[in-house]
Amino acid sequence: MSDFFGDLRVAARRLRHSPGFVLVAVLSLTMAIMANLVVFGVLNAAVLRPLNVAGAERLWQIEHKEHGYISHSYPDFQDLRARNSTFSDMAAFRIGEAAVSSGGGLAKKSWMYEVSGSYFDMLGVQPEAGRLFHESDEHGPNSAPYVVLSDSFWRARFGAEPRIIGTTIDLNKHPFTVIGVAAPEFHGTEMFLWPDFWAPMINEEQIEGYSYLNKRYNHGLFVVGELKPGVTAQQASNDLATVAAQMEKQNPVDDDHLGFRLVKAGLFGDQIGDAARGFLAALLLLALLVLAAACVNLASIFAARAADRGRELAIRVAIGSSRWRVLRQVLAEAALLSVGGGAIGTMASVALMKILSQWHPVPALPIHVTVPADARVYGIAVLLAAASCVLPALLTARQIWQIDAMQVMKGTAQTVFRRMTVRDLLLGLQVALCALLVTCALVGLRGMNRQLHAPIGFEPEGAVLAQTEMKMAGYSDEASLPVQKRMIEQASLIPGVTAVGTIDEPPLNTGGSSTPVYREGTQDFRGSNSALTAKFYTVSPGYLNAARTRLVAGRDLIWHDVREAPQVALVNETFARTLFGSAPAALGRHFAEPGSHGATLYEVVGVVEDGKYDSLTEDQEAAMFWPLAQN
Repeated sequence: MSDFFGDLRVAARRLRHSPGFVLVAVLSLTMAIMANLVVFGVLNAAVLRPLNVAGAERLWQIEHKEHGYISHSYPDFQDLRARNSTFSDMAAFRIGEAAVSSGGGLAKKSWMYEVSGSYFDMLGVQPEAGRLFHESDEHGPNSAPYVVLSDSFWRARFGAEPRIIGTTIDLNKHPFTVIGVAAPEFHGTEMFLWPDFWAPMINEEQIEGYSYLNKRYNHGLFVVGELKPGVTAQQASNDLATVAAQMEKQNPVDDDHLGFRLVKAGLFGDQIGDAARGFLAALLLLALLVLAAACVNLASIFAARAADRGRELAIRVAIGSSRWRVLRQVLAEAALLSVGGGAIGTMASVALMKILSQWHPVPALPIHVTVPADARVYGIAVLLAAASCVLPALLTARQIWQIDAMQVMKGTAQTVFRRMTVRDLLLGLQVALCALLVTCALVGLRGMNRQLHAPIGFEPEGAVLAQTEMKMAGYSDEASLPVQKRMIEQASLIPGVTAVGTIDEPPLNTGGSSTPVYREGTQDFRGSNSALTAKFYTVSPGYLNAARTRLVAGRDLIWHDVREAPQVALVNETFARTLFGSAPAALGRHFAEPGSHGATLYEVVGVVEDGKYDSLTEDQEAAMFWPLAQN
């Protein structure tokens, strides 16, 4: 140990006399470690770290066989839960919004999980205060008007007041009793989408103004199950295949090829999880390339430093110093640089992770990207710091071992450290890595630029979006229509306003809804018989002008398109081509869409340009627009 510390003291003295070398080495190491730690921290939070509940490794989200088809109806959830034999329990949840007010105060839009009665019990969640609701609290629709607050919402909205337990708050003008506060570490079953409170799904009609509990065709719930001890995911998948066959026979509305598969819970299944994992994998690859470039850079400067010190090293060997001792001192210098660069890089990455954890990428959504610096992150930091600095230093070992002291001191040795060969090779490798990184960056920027200038079906520049929530104010569909018409009339009188319209869910917002569409004359409305699946929106007359969405053929919607009039719709070009062959051919034609009272037949009165509805990178999708007064 005394020799070890002696080597470190000597290395420290030498590094003190080479500030330029130290600065370049530490900066290279700091940037490489910082980039890799931040990316690994996000990867650790999003993929490697399970949900913060007991038995998270046994939790699986149940999805349909078709990728991206991740939601279920409430009757399907009940069948899955009752018929399977491999899950100890299942729970359903749905993410939504509600206006929360208390004591006659101002209502504020808040985010909630509507959950089944089995939700908290299956997850083993304990309350911080009060109690949680259970399946025994449910006795039919609207029978459990209870709310469990999240810890953060309890503190932010109610000042952590313990007397809130047992009091009544209003959700969309309906009274609900606060029965408990969830534990601070529990944020629901989606990693990054945290709710303000949880409410029983059985009371969804009060909150949403619409009942989906008995509608098998209405899919919008996420189902999570906990495997029984000793049961594998493959065994559960086989069991669900049997359940799917039973459900398919008994429920004609289910697909002919109904099937289920299991994915890890926490990132909306494969809908977001696959894209997130792919993005993080690509980002990690780029970060590793940065690390490789830094390592090559360090190897180059170590080789240059060893070449410049050739005469000194030769003299030390000639007067009796062992080659191993000389190499040990080179490694001691590398170890000090590794500690310095690793420490600075780790501190910088931890600071960036804290900033990232406080970042709200979409202010309108309760997204919390928590990136904790846990033991895994610090362990990776130690490994990166050791490998990225010590390994490049070892490249000089062969040259030190083969040094000819006499030739060096006589000045007759030629390229003692094979300087041209080693350094040229390192320089070429470094240039290649940097060129690859620059190329990746340029490709990414080009792709982003193309997406930003791609046609999206509306023109956001110059548009102002005013969001209103009629249901949160207690309006029914019938009562809200006159108020919405007045809003449009008053907004159109504002100086400078050229067009006004409404849409129930703006494109590229939080994701609209889709429904299967059937050809005219269809009698069997199973999903396998549908002609296509289309996004659907409810818009008012004037929306196309306000959004500057181009009408390709036909007419716009008008206020005379009311409930008593024939049901009409606008469709986009993809819809028209898929179902009718072309935009002109679609005009005056009909299509069917199933509903709670049988299928509704719609006449196509206009065709609009294609657009982007969920994301800028999506393929062209079919879409239709229904009149506000009819829907």
